Amino acid sequence: MENTTLTHDGVTIKLIEEQEQLLETLATLSRSQELALDLEFDQNRFTYGFNLCLVQIADENGTCYIIDPFAVADLQPLFDLFEDGRITKIIHHSNNDILLLDKLGCNIRGVMDTDVAAKILNYERSSLATVLKEEFDMEIDKSQQSSNWNKRPLTEAQLKYAAIDVIYLHRIKAKLVQEIADLGRLHWLQEENQLLEALTYSEPENPHLKLKNAFRLNFYQQHILKHLFAFRDQMAMQFNKPASYVISNEALVELASTSNVDVHEWLNHTKGIHGGLKRSRNEKLLVDALSEARQSAKDNNISHDFPSNRWPRPVRTPETEQRREELVQVQKQIMANYGEFASRLIINQSLINDYSYTGELRCTKEYATQIVLSTASELGISLPTPVSKNNSSKN
Repeated sequence: MENTTLTHDGVTIKLIEEQEQLLETLATLSRSQELALDLEFDQNRFTYGFNLCLVQIADENGTCYIIDPFAVADLQPLFDLFEDGRITKIIHHSNNDILLLDKLGCNIRGVMDTDVAAKILNYERSSLATVLKEEFDMEIDKSQQSSNWNKRPLTEAQLKYAAIDVIYLHRIKAKLVQEIADLGRLHWLQEENQLLEALTYSEPENPHLKLKNAFRLNFYQQHILKHLFAFRDQMAMQFNKPASYVISNEALVELASTSNVDVHEWLNHTKGIHGGLKRSRNEKLLVDALSEARQSAKDNNISHDFPSNRWPRPVRTPETEQRREELVQVQKQIMANYGEFASRLIINQSLINDYSYTGELRCTKEYATQIVLSTASELGISLPTPVSKNNSSKN
């Protein structure tokens, strides 16, 4: 854009597209106590992979800085700011932002998630638009929500939309935190934010088996599918397209399940195939990938047997049902005490099922554990000493 300075609702919006601009901006922002933060990213929607497209930061003085990571050469100084725990970063629904930053090598600290704050206050829906409407009777324009943030130049509408995601967060944070303090739940918020900071990015294990109907394949076909999945990923990276745009998930599973196939015919008569894959050199790569997969299956003596049920139904006994009923009673009382939606931060069906079948109470949060145990005690229900999970997952 030629005009890189805009305004919205009294806030100045500045687009940062040069390294020197970024460093000057960071020198200013580093003196702040609180910053509102949001990321725009593409996660296999328009391009390959999980990619940062935009960074929005609003300070306490009425300025919103929008940083274009495609134009700035080095983002490490920005990441250093994010890792400074002395500065609070107000983020609404931070999970994916934190995961992306971790993937990029940035361990953000000082997180204050206003989405979590809304949940603690028993919001049924906690989107930014909902919170603004509920707390300030303010409507915001979400027309750019499905925007392709990879495209350049950015439009004025995109920049204003991106700014809206941060310019109200200081106000939201102040109001919600005061309401949480009035309820005596600030320790909930502190622990939830600490758990968010501990989130780490990792690639899923055996992603090929998560495709629809992959579990119906035999071991040999699943082995072929694993090789085809890797091939598709390589081609997606080359085309810079989401993998499912190169070969649809349905078509990939179908190909893995077919013992003898004419690849040329299959490519040209199957829905969901990217045109670039039909070029002769890429067709040959697919033929080679199939051949290598079959040879690998032969070399490793992969059987044609079908796997047993990966999720066998747990055996229900009088003991498991008694444990379930006891924890359901605790859940109902917690809902009555704290609200239906806030209670989901404390106890959920997964915890109940796990306790029912294992007899172990696996809690991840200190405040939630205390509430569960004290509520059970009030109801005259005896629960075992909780087993702590040493990971970053949430109840």
